[in-house]
Amino acid sequence: MKIQKKRYKVFQIPKNNGKYRTVYSVDQEVKDRLRLILPLLQKIKDNLDATNINYAFENGRNCVMGASQHQGNNYSLSMDLVNFFDSVNREHVRDLISGNILENCLIDDSPRQGLPTSPLIATIAFLKFDYLIVKALKRLSENVVYTRYADDLTFSFNDPTNNKLIQKIVEEILQDSGFALNRKKTKFQNKSNGRIVINGVSLGNGKVRPTRKTLKKIRAARHQNNKDSLRGLLEWAKCKEPKAGA
Repeated sequence: MKIQKKRYKVFQIPKNNGKYRTVYSVDQEVKDRLRLILPLLQKIKDNLDATNINYAFENGRNCVMGASQHQGNNYSLSMDLVNFFDSVNREHVRDLISGNILENCLIDDSPRQGLPTSPLIATIAFLKFDYLIVKALKRLSENVVYTRYADDLTFSFNDPTNNKLIQKIVEEILQDSGFALNRKKTKFQNKSNGRIVINGVSLGNGKVRPTRKTLKKIRAARHQNNKDSLRGLLEWAKCKEPKAGA
């Protein structure tokens, strides 16, 4: 059943860069209906996933676990996809997910941010590109670690010359795919500077720690006596991997 306009509201949420994130909020009945589809989408995803490199929207995984995969390497390269959910369209998944399911889960032919089913559909849409990236990385001179956290692609390695090579590989694979990189967010880091920040956590000396940015937010929340924000930030700052089976 197609999601009618009267069944959802659209919100503009401000981002740190001054721009806005568009979020769709469906009514409770539609939300419950979409949640019933999640097990089927998860099964499709599990059957198609040949790389297992995504750490977002996965039970038993989180950003800390994804960042931890890069421990031990001296350099990291982070790349960000522009408007990940809105970039996915019916053509990306029409041969992977049945038309009946898609009819229930898309608004204007995209899995809009805010719908319960959108993270899994976006993940399924990008599996092909994960596979192509992993395959291409095998041609390089060393073993490059690749993880993805939704729209954040992270690579780590020990040969700094691989920085430009990896950027070229990803750009060529994504060319004409419907996905685009936010070049302003491409970031090359060197562990010799003391730490590497991946997925919002800091790697250094074999440990995963909260970033300075997180610690600054904690101080601000304490100063403002914002108990709810402080509680969430303190939990985040523990940088804990999820419990098994969670």
